[in-house]
Parts: sequence; structure tokens; C-alpha cells
Amino acid sequence: MFSLSLNAQCSSNVRRTRSLSHMSTIKFTLKSAPNADGKHSIVIQLIKDRKNTTISLGKSVKLDDWSFDTQRVKSQNKQHKALNKFITKYQELLDDYVDDLDLRGVEYSVSDMVRIVRSSSSKKLSLSYTDYQQKIIDNNKDTAQSSTNVFFRDSLSSIKKCFGKEDIDFHEITTAFLFKYEAFMKSNGNSDATIGIRMRTLRSVINKAIDSGLIPENYYPFKKYKIKSGRVGNHKEILTADEIEKLKQYKSDFPDIEFAKDIFLFSYFSRGINFIDLIQLKASNMSGQSFTYTRSKTKAVVTFKLNKRSAEILRKYQNPNPRSPFIFDLLRTANPKKNTVDNFKKKKLKEVNRNLKIIMADLEIDKNITYYCARHSFATQLKFNNISIEIIREALGHKDIKSTMSYLQTLPSNQLDKIIEDVIK
Repeated sequence: MFSLSLNAQCSSNVRRTRSLSHMSTIKFTLKSAPNADGKHSIVIQLIKDRKNTTISLGKSVKLDDWSFDTQRVKSQNKQHKALNKFITKYQELLDDYVDDLDLRGVEYSVSDMVRIVRSSSSKKLSLSYTDYQQKIIDNNKDTAQSSTNVFFRDSLSSIKKCFGKEDIDFHEITTAFLFKYEAFMKSNGNSDATIGIRMRTLRSVINKAIDSGLIPENYYPFKKYKIKSGRVGNHKEILTADEIEKLKQYKSDFPDIEFAKDIFLFSYFSRGINFIDLIQLKASNMSGQSFTYTRSKTKAVVTFKLNKRSAEILRKYQNPNPRSPFIFDLLRTANPKKNTVDNFKKKKLKEVNRNLKIIMADLEIDKNITYYCARHSFATQLKFNNISIEIIREALGHKDIKSTMSYLQTLPSNQLDKIIEDVIK
């Protein structure tokens, strides 16, 4: 291979970067032995920690067409613009890679640098970040994960706006970019909840790419950037009164997340109505501001009165179809079969619970909250306010009241509404 003097190696086109106490050198040159056609292969020479290697870029030129000073193809070559653009692509790729590792204080080796070059030139690993995220969106269509596409589409659009271009490579998603991206979203008035969702979506794409072998592990940019949210635990099942207040104030730009919040609060304010009963509430169950329905699970008759918040939620999601018997705009068939209702309930509830986890993370509430926890939270708040267990049982529509049933059966519904309204506000 052709060698350069020490002064030539220190020219402005040779990249030298420091990682801890070591130096790395990236140099473009020609392979010393010519090919069968008399041309010489363009190669990258990588030196790090006294180890060096060369990688062919799959391009070749005549010896006279190459400048060892500028490490580029001379203008006398008809393809010099395309070839030099091709070389610069690898120069920028490696520069950004090394800069990001230096920023994060991550050690790297010649092997890591080789992997970056080879992954970029490989057809399998040539997907850009934007292409890969779009591929995830396309693959999620018509699957159980299709509901999450709204987050992937939104974050992809937002990242493109931040960069100001359509195609973004993985090496451009650096730690520095994450801080820049957060500032970009804040300047556009995005809420902390929206910023958290977009950052977690971006992180999930990076993790998927690493797990699939598309990019190396040290591409991971989140080591020195922490998403501002608490982790969701799995040991608590109720929300306290203060946490319910936090939930009331929570706002999201995403309709599915807003729905999860609203439907949880509706259950909380409606004596912990189960999801299967909520989706089947009918206009015939309503009288004034009260609903009376038969619980699917126990067959107990339950009556609850709408308060200001639950009435607002009802209006927000009320069925606009006058021919539909259902109050909420969820079941689209007038007379659905039982298995249709069960399947819808299972799918929708899974989506709601997934979005509740996002909300809890944004609120920094370290609890494994699901829709059903609204029922437990409602009952617990009554208990904390010294409401008797008998009243709580009646409020929840339980049928295992036994010896106190005669008293509870005579308790007027309006009295129960007053007790509940004084506690659940």
C-alpha cells in the first residue's frame, strides 16, 4: 500500500480523534497492487490503539487519478464528483460515529469502526433510521400492534421536522441530537407527556435495530440522556386521591391516550363500572343523569349518577349514530354477538391498559395501573373516608352481602349517590 509521510498524514483531510488517552486515524488511500484492469482499489485505512486495518470500498481508479494529498479523486476523472461524494459519505459516517462515542465517553476499537463501515455498505444493513421506522409501521399494519402505529408515525414525522429532511441515518441519532430534539419539541409547545412518548418511541426503534443486528450496541444514544419519566412498577393497584387529581390534570396530544385517561376516570366516577358493562351501556339504561344496568359478572343491578366530570366524558365519546342503542361510540354493531363483544373488549382493554402505563410513566407514578384499578381506587377512597364496607359492596354491585342485605336493599339510591358524591369529586 502507498505510504504517506508524517506531515502528509497530518493534512486537514485526515481525521484524528481522541478517545480517552488514545488516538484514532481514518485515512483514504489506494491499494498498492493494481486490479486486473490496471486500476487500484480505494480503501479506508483505520488505525486505533496501535492496531490498523484496511477496508475496500468497492471502487477503483487509475493511479494518476488519485490525489494522496487530498485523499480524493482528481477532477480529470469523469466520475470524480460521484466517487468523491461516495468517499465523503464514509468520512462523515465515521466522523459522526467517533464524535458521538467521545461525547458519551465510550471506548471503541478498530473492530467497532470496521463494523460501522461494513454495515453501511451491506445491503441488509443499509436501511436508514427513517426507512427502518417506516418498515416497523408497515409491518404493524393488520396486527395486534397496529394501534401503536400512531406513536411511530407521529415520532417519525416530528424527527423529520427537527432535522429538516426526509432521510436520516442511524449515525445521526446521537446523544447530542436527543438534547437538541427535546429542545425542539419544547420550543414547539409540546407537553412533557408528548415529549416522553416520542422519546420512548425513538428509543424502542433504536433497541429493535440493535437487537436485530442492524446497528452495533455502541450506537445506543440514551446512556447519557434520561427520558424524564418514572418507571412503572407492578406492586400497587390503586391510585390515591392526590394521584387521581394528577390524572385529572393530565393532557396528551394523542387521542388514544386521552381516551385511556378519560375512560379510567369515567369508571372511577361511576362506581367502578367494569369495561364490559361500560361498552354496553344503552340509552335505555339512562334516566335523567342516572344509569341503571345489570352487571355482566354478578347480574346485580347497579345505579349510578353522572357527576360533572363523568358527564363531560360521556359527551366527548357519545355515539353520534342515532340508530345505535349504545351510549358510547365503541361497539359499531346494533346487536353484536357475545363473542364479538368479548373480542372487542379484550382488544380494546389491552390498548387502554398499555396507554395507562404510558400515562403513569409520564406522571411518575410507579404503579402497575390498569383500567380495572379504577374500580379498586373508587372502593378504597370510600373506605379511607370511613364509608362502611356494606355501602361499598352495594356501590360496587356485589351480591355477597349476606346478613346485611336486608338493610342495604332498603337504602335509597339517592342517599347512596349523596354519600358517593361527597367523597368522589
